Amino acid sequence: MHTALETWAALLAPEHASLRALAAACDPGDVSAVAKLRKKHPAELVHAALQLAEARRKLERKWPGREFVADPVGAEMASGELAARHKAGRFAAECAETPVFDLCCGIGADAVALIEAGLTVTAVDVDPLRAWMAGVNAACESRALDVQSLELADETMFHLDPSRRDEHGRRIRYDQLTPGPSYIEQVCEGRSGAVKLPPGINPGEPPEGELEYISERGRLTQAVLWTGRFTRHAVSATLLRDGVEAVRIAGETEPDAAIPYAALEEGMWAHTVDPSVERAGLLAPMCRRAGLAMPHPQAGLLVGEAQSAEAMLTPFKVLAEMPWRRSRVLDWMRAHDGGLVEVKTRGKAVDPDVEQMALRGEGGTAHTVFVLRFGEAVRAVVCER
Repeated sequence: MHTALETWAALLAPEHASLRALAAACDPGDVSAVAKLRKKHPAELVHAALQLAEARRKLERKWPGREFVADPVGAEMASGELAARHKAGRFAAECAETPVFDLCCGIGADAVALIEAGLTVTAVDVDPLRAWMAGVNAACESRALDVQSLELADETMFHLDPSRRDEHGRRIRYDQLTPGPSYIEQVCEGRSGAVKLPPGINPGEPPEGELEYISERGRLTQAVLWTGRFTRHAVSATLLRDGVEAVRIAGETEPDAAIPYAALEEGMWAHTVDPSVERAGLLAPMCRRAGLAMPHPQAGLLVGEAQSAEAMLTPFKVLAEMPWRRSRVLDWMRAHDGGLVEVKTRGKAVDPDVEQMALRGEGGTAHTVFVLRFGEAVRAVVCER
């Protein structure tokens, strides 16, 4: 019986190219097709080939056009290309000549970006298979060992990605990471580097440094604690999109009391905010920067008399605002040539999928309806994008 690592290494051999291709084209739920593969190839190779195919399908969304050697769980936990390259660029700008240890490297997505940014990288993971995958994917040195047994010099640059998954699934709390807070604090003490953290982490939980919340194409994907020479601000929010420069706001987390408020009225412009800004507690600085206000702390909208050009905001023209009742909004839609309807909500005020179908009309005008809690009241804000 081969070890998992030996099986995966064998799978990459040229003589198994046809198996890899057949597995990539195979529906893993098709019992007959899988049985046919197992008649021609060893079961452990077929299993690995199907895992590779599934992982590559998952990674196609994160790293389009790149073929990683990965298993499905490793693919799920890997950084996306936009975030990985963003972090690597910061490393390259600060320490181009200093080797970097990619700790708890997983399949090596961050190591790939660091290597391609011109850095020298050593990938380390407690799982021998994942360490090997990282070495193959990033073409870098890799070591299979527990990072907690690794002696790091004070001048060592590091990227640390603590595990956020166990046998029960994903873990989102800071105290549930492996290795945990005590090791994170130890490795950050006196060193410059980055710790990849769950996007739900609160400012003030991890050690001192800059906590950057990263949104990829408008989806909050990770938080990064920058330490030592990488620290520039207390907290920051970054929006990454394909083919354009990153957009960023930084400063100090501010309480809701610092946010300006204004009544929401028809004819105004309402703006949704990139989730990284709200998660970082930077709504007040964004309001000041964009000249906008919030209609209510729970609304998640910034409003003003004019449309903002801020890249981290998406503008909507307010056409009507009313208490939420489906029948009332539907009457408005019928009177205004309503057709396709997009429903956005917060805190599960309504089921958007249900309401989109219920409010859809036969007209030719598309609308966006925000259904939001303003204290105890639920309001509908009808807009055009």
